[in-house]
Amino acid sequence: MAVDEPSIGTRTVHGMFWAYGSFAAARGVTLVTTAILAHLLDPRDFGLVALALVFTGLLETVADVGVGQALVVSSDEALLDRADLAFKASVVLGTALTLLVAALGPVMAVVFDQDALSWLMALLGVNFLLRALGSTHYALAERRIDFRARMQAEIADVVVRGVVGIGLALAGLGATSIVLGYLAGTAALSATLWVVVPWRPRLRGRRAGLRDLVRLGTGYSAIDALTAVESNIDYLFVGRVLGPAALGLYSIGFRLPDMLIMSLPMVAGRVLFPALAAVPPGRRADAFLLSLRYTMMLSMPLAAGLAALAQPIVAGLFGPKWEGSVDAMRVLALYALFQTVNIPAGTAYKASGRPHILLALSIPPFVALVVGLALFTDRGIVAVAACQAGAAALLAVLSTVLAARMFAVAYGRILDELWRPLLAAALAGAALAGVARVLPTWPALIVGPVVGAAVYLGFLWAVQREALGYILDQLQALRGHHLAKT
Repeated sequence: MAVDEPSIGTRTVHGMFWAYGSFAAARGVTLVTTAILAHLLDPRDFGLVALALVFTGLLETVADVGVGQALVVSSDEALLDRADLAFKASVVLGTALTLLVAALGPVMAVVFDQDALSWLMALLGVNFLLRALGSTHYALAERRIDFRARMQAEIADVVVRGVVGIGLALAGLGATSIVLGYLAGTAALSATLWVVVPWRPRLRGRRAGLRDLVRLGTGYSAIDALTAVESNIDYLFVGRVLGPAALGLYSIGFRLPDMLIMSLPMVAGRVLFPALAAVPPGRRADAFLLSLRYTMMLSMPLAAGLAALAQPIVAGLFGPKWEGSVDAMRVLALYALFQTVNIPAGTAYKASGRPHILLALSIPPFVALVVGLALFTDRGIVAVAACQAGAAALLAVLSTVLAARMFAVAYGRILDELWRPLLAAALAGAALAGVARVLPTWPALIVGPVVGAAVYLGFLWAVQREALGYILDQLQALRGHHLAKT
């Protein structure tokens, strides 16, 4: 591909390694915590917390009206003043949202006929204030592509969340244990960010420029809000139509696609956003193709492996009472894959200062999703998962086609980046399906990943050796850089 990979790719790939290292470690701890809680709690407990998190999750996307993302694209000269403004705005909005969520709790309890939602939402509302205290530090670390600092904070979050949640679940607190663990983790996240990011707010700074900062961030915040609604509206339909127990099963079916695949777009987007913002406009076509290549090389085998091993994963990690999650998990693995396809193009729009394009592209898939959920939710959680997958596929096609036109990239070049990892992932998935059929649960979970990785990497080594070689070179360079610093 006609791109100077060391100049464009090195910075991004190094950031990706740190970010995905953080993600892998954090999600590994979260997976262990979830497995333990799944044995201690009932599907209904998970369903109640999932319903409460839908509303707080939607509000989190607008908790700072996008000023954190606006900091990422701010000039060096305006950065310190804007950081002060961002901190003040985040704390004020975080406090207001804490009070708002507490007030909405009784309303949601009536709408969903679940009294527990009233106090669960009041507790979760405190998370807005806790997160606001560290959100500016988080954005400043992102701007510097300092994902090592963010990794420390995110690990503190999941470890504290897991320890507190499991301890309280053993004490018999039920759904409350998950919520209090969530709050303890966020407090640990913000506290760690204050330690590892060398910036302190000047509380008496001027307010001039706040309007410009909010205006710049509003476009990014609107995209995040629509994405959050699209990602969580299925929870609302399942909770309202099928009930908390079905939502608990659906949430577990969603958990591994979220941990292993869906979080990948967020990780990639966080790294690509500041990196692509620094790329000259004339180079963004090559940068888009480069990011598409490596995002797909990682996400495709994860999706294929999760779909093939869904049954032994659920049986081994969560237990027999969660068997109803298996088929939904398989479909949601496909949904997560389509989400990753959309990330390189969507991030390129945002880095180009045109987030409204992504917002406009998201509307047709969202409408299709709402119509599908209204028609098919009563058929069960697998039908709901299929609606999500269809909407994500539509968005991926629209976004990629428009990116190809905008950056003058031939469709053949895009297909050339996709067919090798797609075929390799299909072969690996077929091998894993065979392993799942012939081996018991835990032997399949131990042997399967080894077999899948061998098939996938072996095929790619035969047909796309230069791409794997580039990744190995970057890993070696990153290791050398780390050793030099230590």
